[in-house]
Amino acid sequence: MTDQGKFARAVITLSSVVVAGCALTVTIKVMNTDTEAMYPPRLLDQEAVERQAAETVRGAGKMSRDGVSCPAAMEAKKGNKFDCDVQEGFNTKTVTVEVLDDQGRLSMNES
Repeated sequence: MTDQGKFARAVITLSSVVVAGCALTVTIKVMNTDTEAMYPPRLLDQEAVERQAAETVRGAGKMSRDGVSCPAAMEAKKGNKFDCDVQEGFNTKTVTVEVLDDQGRLSMNES
């Protein structure tokens, strides 16, 4: 009977070590997970950006998106820069857009 008790305790101890090892492995995996890969990036509203670019070139109150071309899926990440093309009559003007913060505030300059 004593041998069976020792064997049972050994099995329980070994099982505890295996469970602790698994828990440690899962914890390490979770801690090393790239959270940016888990969540999609925040994107700017393309229509709003195009309206703002049109207003930059054409003036206040002229926010029609007709003839405005900006890249799709622009990330709202501080420091990102991209160009939009705006048709003004027979000319195409370029507006350089810079994302000022992660909230999507923009700076637009006609070049």
